Amino acid sequence: MTTILYPVYMILRFDSAVLFGIALMLFACIVWLKLVSYAHTNYDMRALSKSVDKGENLTKSTSINCSYDVSFKSLVYFMVAPTLCYQPSYPLATCIRKGWVTRQLVKLIIFTGVMGFIVEQYINPIVQNSQHPLKGNLLNAIERVLKLSVPTLYVWLCMFYCFFHLWLNILAELLCFGDREFYKDWWNAKTVEEYWRMWNMPVHKWMVRHIYFPCLRNGIPKGVSIVIAFFLSAVFHEVLPLVAQAWTNSSIKSWQCPSTSVFAGFQPSV
Repeated sequence: MTTILYPVYMILRFDSAVLFGIALMLFACIVWLKLVSYAHTNYDMRALSKSVDKGENLTKSTSINCSYDVSFKSLVYFMVAPTLCYQPSYPLATCIRKGWVTRQLVKLIIFTGVMGFIVEQYINPIVQNSQHPLKGNLLNAIERVLKLSVPTLYVWLCMFYCFFHLWLNILAELLCFGDREFYKDWWNAKTVEEYWRMWNMPVHKWMVRHIYFPCLRNGIPKGVSIVIAFFLSAVFHEVLPLVAQAWTNSSIKSWQCPSTSVFAGFQPSV
């Protein structure tokens, strides 16, 4: 847990900027999730290897390679690969499509600029003209939230497209990583449960493997296991990013200051 708690302390202690705080917390969470998966998977592999050495019979559904070998190279590849679940080997592509990577990088730059434009032209002016939510008028606060809802939605969609579709696929292509299922068609989800299962597949697979199934193996009821996995997922999706944003008075002032704006090249409209 030190991997997560120490960045939280540093962000709150030194009043980090919003962008750098989010980047640091995202990096810390990814590293922590990967290390947990690496430790759990190797623990299971050691247990399986010992069972084979003792001559215990395996079930017919067990079709994995029982040879247990840990190498620094596999750890390094896993830490940079676009996945949160460790396994001894991954499906690999045969080559790197340089032209495809170039096109995706151009798209990434364009949509990052679109996000910056929306933030500076629509979100920043609303935030700058807003009062503190606990000190101002309630109706005025509701009005500001409604005005922020549409541009925030577009920023979220751009962020999803940039990270899950562009960046993760670029990283996978450069590493010849074959498993490209980073999300499913969450826009066709009929229930909230389906949406949460499909929009972020790396985290969903991690939660199922390292939280949900271990809870079931320890005798926890299925419904309670789902609640535990959902709660931990909510912590990583909501609570930690809020820590990174550091909505204190000083961070709000730095957000409102034009000189500290991330996209200082854009001038907000009046």
